[in-house]
Amino acid sequence: MSADFAAAFRAAQEQFETSAPEFSDDALALLFSNRHHGQLLHVPEWGHWLRWDGARWARDTTLAVFDLARVICREAARDAGEDAAPKIASAQKVAAVERLARSDRRHAREAWGFDADHWSLNTPAGVVDLRTGKVRDHRRDDLFTKVTATAPAGDCPRWLEFLHQITQGDEDVIAYLQRWVGYMLTGETREHAFLFVYGPGGNGKGVLLNTVAAMLGDYAATAPMETFMASQHDRHPTDLAGMRGARLVLAQETEAGRVLAEGRIKSLTGGDKISARFMRADFFEFVPAFKLVMVGNHRPVIRNPDDAMRRRLHLLRLTFRPTKPDQELPNRLRAELPGILRWAVEGCMAWQREGLRMPDAVRRATDEYFAEQDLISQWVAERCEAVPSATTPSSAAFRDWKSWAERRGEFAGSNKTFSADLEKHFARAKGRDGNVFRGVRLRPGDSGVW
Repeated sequence: MSADFAAAFRAAQEQFETSAPEFSDDALALLFSNRHHGQLLHVPEWGHWLRWDGARWARDTTLAVFDLARVICREAARDAGEDAAPKIASAQKVAAVERLARSDRRHAREAWGFDADHWSLNTPAGVVDLRTGKVRDHRRDDLFTKVTATAPAGDCPRWLEFLHQITQGDEDVIAYLQRWVGYMLTGETREHAFLFVYGPGGNGKGVLLNTVAAMLGDYAATAPMETFMASQHDRHPTDLAGMRGARLVLAQETEAGRVLAEGRIKSLTGGDKISARFMRADFFEFVPAFKLVMVGNHRPVIRNPDDAMRRRLHLLRLTFRPTKPDQELPNRLRAELPGILRWAVEGCMAWQREGLRMPDAVRRATDEYFAEQDLISQWVAERCEAVPSATTPSSAAFRDWKSWAERRGEFAGSNKTFSADLEKHFARAKGRDGNVFRGVRLRPGDSGVW
């Protein structure tokens, strides 16, 4: 046994008071951990290793840890003698060393501890305290797995000009966007809001959000729009696993007529724990820290425009169309990412003082949208009369509603759902032949059912 290897082996044994047999799996795993602790962590719930890169704990995606175990086994094989060397340098031995090292207390970590400080933003130049805007040095025990693409520095004149163009000079909307992007820097979700940016193609909405996502680096994640749309099938839990630790989740492009999965969106924006897993790994739970932003040419459909959805949705309509699109604009804006991050940190301070605070243009667009989505209220206005002495059977009201909705190409839903919605307008009671609504009667004709 070489002097260096023997000294390292003895140090590993003495430190942990172990008498693992020489060249055993356990002995070599102890040597591995003695050499690499402080540089490697393993998270069983995620099923992968993390490696310290000077700024964050980055996922080992190239089997570098397995290769480090090979180095340990090669060194041991050289000192073990010709007879034992092939077995010690075998793939089986290397795999055993790597597996045992996962459980070493210096490597093993639970998932909940990572990216847990919602008021710190990890950047290549240090960690920004989002309460003060000050920057400090990186620390391993911060347990960050994310880092932005840049550090905050300088100005962003082209970015500010771009915002002025796409908002057509609406300073209130520009300030609102700055607060939103500042809010995205944090892991806080207290607003329980999501942003939908829509309008015709080529109006800058994609450039806007893609630039913000590029600035956020690891803190931004993309998701297929189908993740947030109603479907007969549940989405795979790996769709959600990639959102852990993200502070922005961006979904782009909606087809006309797509229906939002309202329950899922309420859950993801409500501060509740969700369960997810990576491929071939165990389930783990996390509380979403991300802000959901959707971008599309078409607004989605909401089947149940209730108060919970009204509180959550912010609808920003962009109508600007450049006469001559600048194909180099995305690259020009990316050159200003340091200044844009500085602008965003200032926006975070503004958000803490003022909240998101919808400007008039966003409130109008959102209110108009919900008025269009509230089909029950439209049906009541067209097909019902308020008559204090009248009663209408629930079944008759549903038949009229179903005919009215289907003639417009809308989904009628069930009698149960319809009755619950109509009860927001009229009192429901038990009649001799079933449920009735009091104080209302249907107008004659028009729907085709009376």
